Amino acid sequence: MMCKRSLSNRVSMCSDPECCRQRSGYTIIELLMVVGVISILIALVLPAVQSARNSARQVQCLNNMRNVGLGLIQATDAADRFPACGYYGDGTPGTVGSFRSWVVEILPYIDQGTLYNQWNFEKHYLDPLNAPLGETHLPVLTCADDISVVPGQGNLSYVVNSGVGFSALIAGIHDCPIGPASGKLDLNGNGITCNSSTEGDGTPSDREMFFQMGLFFNETWKGEVRARRHHTMAGLTDGASNTMMISENIRTGYDPTRSQSNWASPNPYLTSFYIGYPCLNGTCSEGNVDYNLANSGSSAINAGIDQPEGSSPFPKSLHYGGVNVGYCDGHFQFLSEKIDGKVYAALASPQGGALEGTLLAQ
Repeated sequence: MMCKRSLSNRVSMCSDPECCRQRSGYTIIELLMVVGVISILIALVLPAVQSARNSARQVQCLNNMRNVGLGLIQATDAADRFPACGYYGDGTPGTVGSFRSWVVEILPYIDQGTLYNQWNFEKHYLDPLNAPLGETHLPVLTCADDISVVPGQGNLSYVVNSGVGFSALIAGIHDCPIGPASGKLDLNGNGITCNSSTEGDGTPSDREMFFQMGLFFNETWKGEVRARRHHTMAGLTDGASNTMMISENIRTGYDPTRSQSNWASPNPYLTSFYIGYPCLNGTCSEGNVDYNLANSGSSAINAGIDQPEGSSPFPKSLHYGGVNVGYCDGHFQFLSEKIDGKVYAALASPQGGALEGTLLAQ
C-alpha cells in the first residue's frame, strides 16, 4: 500500500493516517539511555577534574613555599646568619622593643620591599604604626589548601624549623630549653634542667644540645648571647641539603579569635614547627631516648589537623600522606608522614654530628 500526499497551502494531507503517521521526539527508554550515558561520563570525569584541581593547589602551595624559602636563604646570605624565629626587643628590662617574626626580615626578598620600608623596627608589631602592616594578606605566605585562611588578614601557612622547642628566661636563667608540650627539657640526661655549663665529663649542657637540635630560635637577649642564637650556613655541619628549614602548618598563622595573631607575631606557636621530644619521662637519661617519639602522637606529622588554630605547632597539611618541606640548600620535597623518628630528628638538626657521644646519638 502506498501513502498519498497532497500539499495545499503548505499543509500535508495523508490519505492513510496509520501509514503516514510521523514520529516526533524520543521514547522514554531512549531518554533514560541518554541520561545514563551522561551520568557515567560525569562519574568518570569528575574525579579526574577534582584530582587536577587538588594537584594544581598542591603545586601552587609548593611554589609559594619555594618563594618564601628562597627569601629566607637570601635574607640569610645578606645577614650572614639565619633570622631569628621571633624577635623580642633588645633585652632591656622594662622595655617592650621591637617584637616581630622572621617574616618581617624576608619581606624585601618576597617582593614586599614597600611593606618592609614602612615597618618601624623600633616599635612592637602591634603598635599602631605596624599593626595594619602585619594584617596585610600576602598570598605568597599561604597555601591554597589552608582551610584556616581568612581573606584580608595576615595569614601564614609556612613555619620554620625550631627543633625540639623554644627557650625562655626561667628563674633568672637565660635560654632555658622548653618543649611545646613537655615543659623544661633535660636533654643531656643529668637530671638537671636549664643548666648553663658543660659538665665535667664533657657532656654538653641542655642549652648547648638544644641549639644543636633546631635551626631557628627566639632572639631575646643582648650582646654575645644574642649572636649565639643564630645559626649560619657555614655552621651546618650536617650539610645544607640535610637540614630542614621550612615546612607547612595549616593550623598556624592568623586566628580570628586572637587579635595578636598574624604573620608578624613572634609567638613560636604561630611561626615555627617542632619535632616531638625524643625522650621518655621528661629526661634524656640512659635508656629513655626513643626517637620514635620524634614523629608520634600529637606531635607527629599531620597529627592535630583538627586542633584549634595556633595550638599545634607541628608540620601538617591536607596533602595525602605528608607535607612539603624546604631545605637549606634551596631544594624542596615531599616528606612522608611515616618517616622514621630518628631520621626526622636528624633532618631537624643542623649539627647532628655534634650529638655524637651523647645519649641523643643513640
